[in-house]
Amino acid sequence: MENLTNQILNLGNNKSYFVLRQAAYKGKTYYFGAEVTPDGEEFTNEFIFLERVEVDGNFSVKVVKDNEVLKILAENIKLDNE
Repeated sequence: MENLTNQILNLGNNKSYFVLRQAAYKGKTYYFGAEVTPDGEEFTNEFIFLERVEVDGNFSVKVVKDNEVLKILAENIKLDNE
């Protein structure tokens, strides 16, 4: 699993997310990201959980909508208190 923490993922909906944390759960890879402004210089107040999906040897991501998975990710992905 390639570590994408501190990288920017550009989604097809013209939004970009800075990956704050990456986690594996039940054989799947998930990312916790903060939306960045179009110029990539600042964060917005939007956060999202994304699931990595492999398609024909390439990867894409989809928004996590399963409430059970969201709860587990939210409880276990911790951000450093600085």
